[in-house]
Amino acid sequence: MTKRNIVVSEATGAYIEDQPVEIVERKGIGHPDSLCDGIAEAISQAYTHWCETNLGGPLHHNFDKVQLVAGESSPRFGGGDVIKPIRIQIAGRGTPEYNGTKVPMDTIAIQAAKDYVRRTMKYLDPDKHMVIDCFAGRGSSELISQVVQVTANDTSFGVSHWPRSGLEEAVYQTCNYITSTLRDKFPVGEDVKVMGCRIGNDITLTVALPFIASRIADAADYEEAKRAAQEAIQIFAEKITPDRNVKVMVNTADQAKRGDYYLTVTGTSAEMGDDGEVGRGNRASGLITPMRSTSLEAPCGKNPVSHVGKVYNALALDTCRAIINRVPEVKEVTMQILSQIGHPIDQPLVCNAQVRTKSGVLSEETRAAVTAVIDEHLANIADVRAKIRAGEITLF
Repeated sequence: MTKRNIVVSEATGAYIEDQPVEIVERKGIGHPDSLCDGIAEAISQAYTHWCETNLGGPLHHNFDKVQLVAGESSPRFGGGDVIKPIRIQIAGRGTPEYNGTKVPMDTIAIQAAKDYVRRTMKYLDPDKHMVIDCFAGRGSSELISQVVQVTANDTSFGVSHWPRSGLEEAVYQTCNYITSTLRDKFPVGEDVKVMGCRIGNDITLTVALPFIASRIADAADYEEAKRAAQEAIQIFAEKITPDRNVKVMVNTADQAKRGDYYLTVTGTSAEMGDDGEVGRGNRASGLITPMRSTSLEAPCGKNPVSHVGKVYNALALDTCRAIINRVPEVKEVTMQILSQIGHPIDQPLVCNAQVRTKSGVLSEETRAAVTAVIDEHLANIADVRAKIRAGEITLF
């Protein structure tokens, strides 16, 4: 039986719900940073699938250096044009040839990027509004071998916590509600950002909501659509946190007297002046949480087999959820998992879990139960890798 270095201790400091101030952010799927994350992960999945189909297994890659260079547009009530296309620059490392078989990395990457944009964005056309180039190179032979050996290809750590706080849940669900349900009811795009602030018992959600210029006739039409959308978001957010006072404010930068409105041609600010990059947006939890323990790793685009910057962040979240579901006494858990390059990925240097119990006391029985869940998830780390490869775990 493998002995793993698992440390379970009692959480210190104030519980997140009892802290006087809390700040949480989520960038929607159409934000330039999120577009880069999504494209990078789509490339990783497509590349892995090609390798498994044609070569019998995954090859080393890190397509985690996708960058978006904003274009130029001229939105106006009733229409508008993209004057200069958005540029997507795909960089990183892969394996262009293996055992005499060439891998069409550029073709795979560019097609995956276009397919991702088509299924994610309602008004952004990758052929019409974007130019996509691939500059990915060959990875080092030392790291290529790690995918076969399934040992850590980096010294890094993954971090997560569970459950979400009330504010975290409100921000996460509200943002997703807008980009899934609300965009089919209102003339809005996907470049949504929800910034949540809780002061005591009062929550303010500041929402950036892009409206589609071609579907807004004039200023009066814009104001009416904005009012109706804000009302719908308010109703939804109140259902998520019924025990707190919620105030939703949409597009607070609008200046009607100056004619300043959040109008877009394609539904994203990437069309005009807002660049993007992998790892600058949501963490692997799907949120940006400055009041929490977090990792600055950019998981999207990294290989899903041996890159701990990806696998450990997903594993930490999956394990935290399992602890809450299976150990009733645990109220909240935060976890950090640290690797050592070259060592087996299921045997981290340390896995540290900080547990907050409902009784306020961490008993030996609870400690043992938490340790058992962690050990099980480390032993079965292949399950998390499989979920990542299948797209069942979201990383931003």
